[in-house]
Amino acid sequence: MASLSKILCFSLFISVFFTISHSDDFSALLAFKSRADTSNFLTSWSKNAPCSSWLGVKCHPVTHRVIKIVLNHLNLTGSIHPLTQLTQIRHLSLHHNSLSSIPKFDVWPNLKHVYLSHNKFSGEFPPGIYSLKRLRRLDLSFNEFSGEIPVTELNQLPHLMTLYLEFNSFSGSLGADETRVAGSVKEFNISGNNFSGKIPNWLSKFPVASFTGNARLCGYPLRTICPSETVTSNPTVMSTPNSQFNFPNQKKKNLSENMFLLIVTIDALGVMMTVLVITWCCYYRKKNQESEIYRLKKTKRKYNQDTSSSSLYHSFEYGIKRTSDQFATMVCFEGCKGFNKVDDLLKASAEMLGKGSVGTSYKVAILDNADVVVVKRVIEKLKKMKDVDGFLRLIGNLRHTNVVSLRAFYSSKEELLLVYDFLPNGSLHNLLHGNRGPGRTPLDWTTRLKYALGAAKGLSFLHSYNKTKICHGNFTSSNILTDHYGNACISDIGLHLLLQMPISSNNGYKAPELSTQNNVNTTNQNPRKFSQKSDVYSFGVVLLEILTGKIATSEGETSLAKWVQRVVNKEWTWDVFDFELARYKEKEDEMVALLKVAMACLVSSPKDRPKMIVVEKMIEDIAKKENR
Repeated sequence: MASLSKILCFSLFISVFFTISHSDDFSALLAFKSRADTSNFLTSWSKNAPCSSWLGVKCHPVTHRVIKIVLNHLNLTGSIHPLTQLTQIRHLSLHHNSLSSIPKFDVWPNLKHVYLSHNKFSGEFPPGIYSLKRLRRLDLSFNEFSGEIPVTELNQLPHLMTLYLEFNSFSGSLGADETRVAGSVKEFNISGNNFSGKIPNWLSKFPVASFTGNARLCGYPLRTICPSETVTSNPTVMSTPNSQFNFPNQKKKNLSENMFLLIVTIDALGVMMTVLVITWCCYYRKKNQESEIYRLKKTKRKYNQDTSSSSLYHSFEYGIKRTSDQFATMVCFEGCKGFNKVDDLLKASAEMLGKGSVGTSYKVAILDNADVVVVKRVIEKLKKMKDVDGFLRLIGNLRHTNVVSLRAFYSSKEELLLVYDFLPNGSLHNLLHGNRGPGRTPLDWTTRLKYALGAAKGLSFLHSYNKTKICHGNFTSSNILTDHYGNACISDIGLHLLLQMPISSNNGYKAPELSTQNNVNTTNQNPRKFSQKSDVYSFGVVLLEILTGKIATSEGETSLAKWVQRVVNKEWTWDVFDFELARYKEKEDEMVALLKVAMACLVSSPKDRPKMIVVEKMIEDIAKKENR
C-alpha cells in the first residue's frame, strides 16, 4: 500500500512538473512573439490553443515540451533571448528574418539542428558550442559575425555534419593540420569571410567554392601556395601535378592573350546568334498574325455566303431570338472593339470552350477587327437588374495585369452575356492537374511561384479597389487563367455573388464560415456571407494545390487543407509536396515558406487570417529570395 502511494505521488509530481514546464515554454514563446513578430504573422499563437495549432511549433507527444521551431521568412526582428527557456528544443530554424541578438548556445543542450542564416546577428561566434554534443547541422551564414571561430570547441562535437559560416566577417586561422573538427563533416563553407593562413589538410577535400572570398587564405584546393617561413613575398600561383598553370611566365602571358581572344570570339558569336533568333521569332510571329487575319477574313466571306453556318447565334441552343433584342446595345468598357450591339456577337463565328458552374463559354472571333474574345452566357436567376448593372459596371472598370478584363456585357430578364479577353494558355487547374500520365510536361517550381504571386497580386488589387470591399466569391484554380506572357489572371469575379446558387457541399475551397451548418436557410438575403477573408481561405487552398499537385475536391476531414495540416503537424517533410518538385530540393526553403503562407490563410477564424495585401508581400519576399 505504501509502495502504491509512492508511485501515485511520483506520478503526480511528474505530471505537475511537465505541466509547469509546458506552461513555461508557451510563456517564453509568447514573450518572443510580443517582441519579434512586428508584422503580426503569428496570429495562431494563443496560450489556450493546443500546440498543434501554433504555426511553426512542434511539441513532444508525451511531455508536451516544445522540441522544434520553424519560423522562416516571417520578418521577425530583435532578440531570440526569450527562447532560452525552451531547454528541450532539438530543432531551431529562424533563417531569412531580421533577428539581431543571440544568446549562448549552452542554454539549449539538446539542439541537433540550428538554422540561423540570413539574419542580422553580430558579435563573436556564439559561445558554449562545446556543450551541444548532439549537434549535427549548424548554419550561421549570411550574418554579421566577426572574430575567430572556436576550432577547439568545434573539435568536441562528435556528430557535426554541416558547418555553414559563409558571408560573415570571421577572421583568424582555421587551425593546424593536426587539428580537425571531430565527426564526419560533409558540408562545409566559409567563403566570403576574412580568414587567413593555410587551409588544414583535413579541409582540402572540400571544393574551392567553400573557401573563396578570403583574400589571405592559401593552400589546396585554392590556387595560391602559402609562403614558407623564410619567404615573405605574396602568395603565388600553386603548382599542381599535370596542371596547365605550370608554364613559364611568357607562356602564361600567351595563354592569357589567347584565352582573351577566345572569350571575345565566343561572346561575338553569342550576340550574333541572339540577333538571328530574335529576328526569326519576330518574322514567325508576324507570319502567324497575317495567317490568322487571312483566316478570319476568309471566315467573314464564308459568313456572307451563309450567315448561319458557324455563328454564335446558332451555337446557342436557345435564347436570344432575332427580334428587337438582337439590336440591343451592349454596355462597353475600355478595349471593347468591333462590337457594340448584341447582333455583332451573334453573327460572329464561335466555338464552345466548355460549361462551368456559372454558365457556358464560347470563343468568338470578331470579324471586323480579327479580335478574339470569350463570351460567357449565364442563364440563372439573377438579382435585381439594378444590382446586376451596377455591379458589372464596377467589375468592367477593373484594369490590372493579373485580372481578366471584362470588355462588355448585356443583361436581360432571361440571361446575361459577358465578354472577356481571350487568354489562350488555359487555367491553372489544367496546368497543375491535366494529363498527369506519360508525356506530361511538369510545371517547374519557378513557374508555380510566379503563378502564386500573380494570383495574389490580382486578388489583392480586387480587395483594395476603390475601398469597395469587393470580394471574388468563388476563388479557385479554375478561375486563374494564364495570358500570352505567362501571367496569372483571376477571372469570373463576383459572378457567384450575382447568382442565386447554393454552395456545393463538395467545394474544397469553401471557408469554414460558409459551411451549410452555419447557413441553414440558403434562400435568405445574403445567406452565405461571402467576404474578403473567405477569399483568403480559398487562396490558401489554391496555394496547397500549387505545392502538393493534389485537387481540392471536398471539405471537412477529407479536404486537402485537413490532409496537409495532418502531415505538417507530424513533420515538415517532402511528403506534402508534389513529386514533380522533387528535383528542386535546393528550393525546399522557398517551398516551406510558401506552405507557411498557405497555412496562415487557412486559419479557421476569419479575423485571424491575413489580408491579401499582406499575403502578396509575403509571397513577393519569397520570390525575391528565389531570384537571388
